[in-house]
Amino acid sequence: MKTVVHFFLLLVFLYSPVFSSELITREIEESAEKKYGKFAKNRFMAIKTKLLLELKDASDMKKLNVVNTWINFIKYKSDKKVYSQSDYWATLYEFIGKDAGDCEDYTIAKYYILKELGINPRRLKFTYIIYKSRSGKKISHMVLSYLKVPKPKTTKDILILDNNNRLILPASQRKDIVKVVKMINGDTGPKSKKWKKLEANMKRKKL
Repeated sequence: MKTVVHFFLLLVFLYSPVFSSELITREIEESAEKKYGKFAKNRFMAIKTKLLLELKDASDMKKLNVVNTWINFIKYKSDKKVYSQSDYWATLYEFIGKDAGDCEDYTIAKYYILKELGINPRRLKFTYIIYKSRSGKKISHMVLSYLKVPKPKTTKDILILDNNNRLILPASQRKDIVKVVKMINGDTGPKSKKWKKLEANMKRKKL
Protein backbone atom coordinates (compact mmCIF):
# COMPACT_ATOMS: atom_id res chain seq x y z
CA MET A 1 0.00 0.00 0.00
CA LYS A 2 2.81 2.43 0.92
CA THR A 3 4.49 1.70 -2.42
CA VAL A 4 1.30 2.66 -4.30
CA VAL A 5 0.96 5.88 -2.30
CA HIS A 6 4.59 6.81 -2.90
CA PHE A 7 4.19 6.11 -6.62
CA PHE A 8 1.08 8.29 -6.76
CA LEU A 9 2.84 11.16 -4.97
CA LEU A 10 5.75 10.85 -7.39
CA LEU A 11 3.39 11.18 -10.35
CA VAL A 12 1.76 14.25 -8.79
CA PHE A 13 5.20 15.78 -8.27
CA LEU A 14 6.37 15.06 -11.80
CA TYR A 15 3.25 16.17 -13.63
CA SER A 16 2.14 19.08 -11.48
CA PRO A 17 1.82 22.25 -13.63
CA VAL A 18 3.83 24.25 -11.13
CA PHE A 19 7.01 22.45 -12.19
CA SER A 20 6.36 23.06 -15.88
CA SER A 21 5.98 26.81 -15.50
CA GLU A 22 8.02 28.67 -18.08
CA LEU A 23 7.83 31.86 -16.02
CA ILE A 24 9.48 30.56 -12.84
CA THR A 25 11.93 27.74 -13.44
CA ARG A 26 14.19 25.85 -11.08
CA GLU A 27 17.16 27.56 -12.75
CA ILE A 28 15.69 30.95 -11.82
CA GLU A 29 15.26 29.85 -8.20
CA GLU A 30 18.85 28.67 -7.97
CA SER A 31 20.24 31.76 -9.72
CA ALA A 32 18.20 34.02 -7.44
CA GLU A 33 19.60 32.28 -4.39
CA LYS A 34 23.17 32.75 -5.65
CA LYS A 35 22.65 36.43 -6.45
CA TYR A 36 20.26 37.64 -3.73
CA GLY A 37 20.15 34.92 -1.07
CA LYS A 38 17.82 32.20 0.15
CA PHE A 39 14.90 34.55 0.82
CA ALA A 40 14.85 35.50 -2.88
CA LYS A 41 14.67 31.82 -3.83
CA ASN A 42 11.80 31.39 -1.38
CA ARG A 43 9.91 34.29 -2.97
CA PHE A 44 10.14 32.68 -6.41
CA MET A 45 9.05 29.33 -5.00
CA ALA A 46 6.09 31.05 -3.35
CA ILE A 47 5.02 32.51 -6.69
CA LYS A 48 4.99 29.00 -8.14
CA THR A 49 3.07 27.38 -5.31
CA LYS A 50 0.84 30.16 -3.95
CA LEU A 51 0.05 31.87 -7.24
CA LEU A 52 0.75 29.81 -10.36
CA LEU A 53 -0.34 26.44 -8.95
CA GLU A 54 -3.08 27.33 -6.46
CA LEU A 55 -4.76 29.90 -8.73
CA LYS A 56 -4.57 28.02 -12.03
CA ASP A 57 -8.27 27.06 -11.93
CA ALA A 58 -9.55 30.15 -10.10
CA SER A 59 -11.82 32.82 -11.58
CA ASP A 60 -10.27 35.86 -13.22
CA MET A 61 -11.36 38.07 -10.32
CA LYS A 62 -9.73 35.83 -7.74
CA LYS A 63 -6.52 35.75 -9.78
CA LEU A 64 -6.54 39.55 -10.01
CA ASN A 65 -7.17 40.04 -6.29
CA VAL A 66 -4.66 37.51 -4.98
CA VAL A 67 -1.86 38.53 -7.36
CA ASN A 68 -2.49 42.23 -6.70
CA THR A 69 -2.35 41.72 -2.92
CA TRP A 70 0.71 39.45 -3.06
CA ILE A 71 2.78 41.77 -5.25
CA ASN A 72 1.77 44.88 -3.29
CA PHE A 73 3.56 43.53 -0.22
CA ILE A 74 6.89 44.10 -1.97
CA LYS A 75 8.64 47.25 -0.78
CA TYR A 76 8.45 50.45 -2.79
CA LYS A 77 11.78 52.02 -3.77
CA SER A 78 12.59 54.46 -6.54
CA ASP A 79 14.65 53.54 -9.57
CA LYS A 80 17.29 55.96 -8.34
CA LYS A 81 17.74 53.97 -5.13
CA VAL A 82 17.58 50.52 -6.71
CA TYR A 83 19.19 50.97 -10.14
CA SER A 84 20.80 54.43 -10.00
CA GLN A 85 18.62 55.42 -12.98
CA SER A 86 15.76 57.88 -13.26
CA ASP A 87 13.44 55.54 -15.18
CA TYR A 88 14.07 51.80 -15.46
CA TRP A 89 11.63 49.01 -16.27
CA ALA A 90 12.75 46.04 -14.18
CA THR A 91 11.92 42.49 -15.13
CA LEU A 92 9.73 40.40 -12.88
CA TYR A 93 12.91 38.55 -11.88
CA GLU A 94 14.82 41.68 -10.85
CA PHE A 95 11.83 43.03 -8.92
CA ILE A 96 11.17 39.80 -7.03
CA GLY A 97 14.86 39.14 -6.49
CA LYS A 98 15.59 42.58 -5.07
CA ASP A 99 12.22 42.65 -3.24
CA ALA A 100 11.83 46.33 -4.12
CA GLY A 101 10.83 48.58 -6.99
CA ASP A 102 8.63 51.42 -8.22
CA CYS A 103 5.18 51.62 -9.79
CA GLU A 104 6.28 50.31 -13.22
CA ASP A 105 7.84 47.28 -11.56
CA TYR A 106 4.63 46.38 -9.70
CA THR A 107 2.71 46.73 -12.96
CA ILE A 108 5.15 44.56 -14.91
CA ALA A 109 5.21 41.79 -12.28
CA LYS A 110 1.41 41.64 -12.03
CA TYR A 111 1.09 41.60 -15.81
CA TYR A 112 3.43 38.67 -16.41
CA ILE A 113 2.07 36.58 -13.54
CA LEU A 114 -1.55 37.13 -14.61
CA LYS A 115 -0.67 36.33 -18.23
CA GLU A 116 1.00 33.10 -17.05
CA LEU A 117 -2.22 32.31 -15.18
CA GLY A 118 -4.18 32.49 -18.42
CA ILE A 119 -5.62 36.00 -18.22
CA ASN A 120 -6.11 37.30 -21.76
CA PRO A 121 -3.29 39.84 -22.31
CA ARG A 122 -5.66 41.92 -24.46
CA ARG A 123 -7.53 42.70 -21.23
CA LEU A 124 -4.38 43.91 -19.45
CA LYS A 125 -2.99 47.39 -20.05
CA PHE A 126 -0.05 49.31 -18.65
CA THR A 127 -1.77 52.56 -17.77
CA TYR A 128 -0.13 55.94 -17.26
CA ILE A 129 -2.21 58.13 -14.97
CA ILE A 130 -2.06 61.34 -12.99
CA TYR A 131 -3.37 61.00 -9.46
CA LYS A 132 -3.83 63.44 -6.63
CA SER A 133 -2.09 62.59 -3.36
CA ARG A 134 -3.65 63.24 0.03
CA SER A 135 -1.73 66.49 0.20
CA GLY A 136 -3.25 67.54 -3.12
CA LYS A 137 -0.10 67.07 -5.19
CA LYS A 138 -0.56 65.72 -8.72
CA ILE A 139 1.75 62.77 -9.37
CA SER A 140 2.57 60.76 -12.51
CA HIS A 141 2.01 57.07 -11.89
CA MET A 142 1.59 53.70 -13.61
CA VAL A 143 -1.00 51.04 -12.77
CA LEU A 144 -2.20 47.83 -14.41
CA SER A 145 -5.71 48.04 -15.84
CA TYR A 146 -7.99 45.07 -16.45
CA LEU A 147 -10.69 45.54 -19.07
CA LYS A 148 -13.84 43.71 -18.00
CA VAL A 149 -15.05 43.85 -21.60
CA PRO A 150 -12.87 43.98 -24.75
CA LYS A 151 -13.78 47.58 -25.62
CA PRO A 152 -15.04 49.34 -22.49
CA LYS A 153 -17.28 52.35 -23.10
CA THR A 154 -17.36 53.38 -19.47
CA THR A 155 -14.78 53.59 -16.68
CA LYS A 156 -16.95 51.18 -14.69
CA ASP A 157 -15.57 48.42 -16.90
CA ILE A 158 -11.91 49.27 -16.23
CA LEU A 159 -10.48 47.78 -13.03
CA ILE A 160 -7.37 49.35 -11.51
CA LEU A 161 -4.59 47.27 -9.93
CA ASP A 162 -2.49 49.81 -8.04
CA ASN A 163 0.41 49.47 -5.61
CA ASN A 164 -0.96 52.54 -3.77
CA ASN A 165 -4.33 50.92 -3.10
CA ARG A 166 -4.82 47.31 -2.05
CA LEU A 167 -8.42 47.28 -3.31
CA ILE A 168 -9.12 46.58 -6.96
CA LEU A 169 -11.70 49.20 -7.89
CA PRO A 170 -13.32 50.35 -11.13
CA ALA A 171 -11.69 53.50 -12.47
CA SER A 172 -15.04 55.23 -11.91
CA GLN A 173 -14.59 54.79 -8.14
CA ARG A 174 -11.01 56.10 -8.05
CA LYS A 175 -11.73 59.76 -7.41
CA ASP A 176 -8.02 60.36 -6.81
CA ILE A 177 -7.25 59.63 -10.47
CA VAL A 178 -7.20 63.01 -12.19
CA LYS A 179 -6.37 61.81 -15.68
CA VAL A 180 -5.64 58.68 -17.69
CA VAL A 181 -2.75 59.67 -19.94
CA LYS A 182 -2.58 56.52 -22.07
CA MET A 183 -2.85 52.73 -22.06
CA ILE A 184 -0.25 50.50 -23.68
CA ASN A 185 0.45 46.82 -24.18
CA GLY A 186 3.40 45.80 -26.30
CA ASP A 187 2.12 42.23 -26.55
CA THR A 188 -1.02 43.36 -28.38
CA GLY A 189 -0.02 46.68 -29.92
CA PRO A 190 2.92 48.88 -30.99
CA LYS A 191 6.09 48.28 -29.01
CA SER A 192 7.99 51.21 -27.55
CA LYS A 193 11.74 51.02 -26.99
CA LYS A 194 11.11 50.38 -23.29
CA TRP A 195 8.71 47.54 -24.08
CA LYS A 196 11.14 45.95 -26.55
CA LYS A 197 13.92 46.10 -23.99
CA LEU A 198 11.65 44.68 -21.27
CA GLU A 199 10.54 41.88 -23.57
CA ALA A 200 14.14 40.98 -24.41
CA ASN A 201 15.14 41.06 -20.73
CA MET A 202 12.14 38.89 -19.76
CA LYS A 203 12.99 36.33 -22.44
CA ARG A 204 16.50 35.93 -21.08
CA LYS A 205 15.10 36.02 -17.52
CA LYS A 206 17.29 38.89 -16.42
CA LEU A 207 17.97 38.82 -12.68
